[in-house]
Amino acid sequence: MNTLNVSIVTPNGEAYNAKEASMVVLDTPGGQLGIMANHVPMVASLKIGPLKVVFPDGREEALAISEGFVETHKNKITVIVQTAELAKDIDVERARRAKKRAEERLEKKTNSLDVRRAELALAKAIARLKVTEK
Repeated sequence: MNTLNVSIVTPNGEAYNAKEASMVVLDTPGGQLGIMANHVPMVASLKIGPLKVVFPDGREEALAISEGFVETHKNKITVIVQTAELAKDIDVERARRAKKRAEERLEKKTNSLDVRRAELALAKAIARLKVTEK
């Protein structure tokens, strides 16, 4: 079976590495993208959201990622993002509180509100919660 090597890189260095994955699923501005072995070389932008690595034995690992880019080349996937968090490392209660705070800020819409910042905080909290659901 053909497999992929997956590397997720942040400004702090490599945040995740998996050998012999069968598929990676991630979110692009154009929709969800599933990448398997022998995918054509490409570069695509990524949205804040979940990233799922699927292994030949059916096991899956989920990460919450920030905006960034993905590059595929010769059965290697490189994801370049600001942040990447494994589901097991996410504090679910903290993510719920962050989601609630961001929603409250967006509801108030005061002049001093940085709407884009609140939208990003909400998107990150939702991504964290999505990857911890099972």
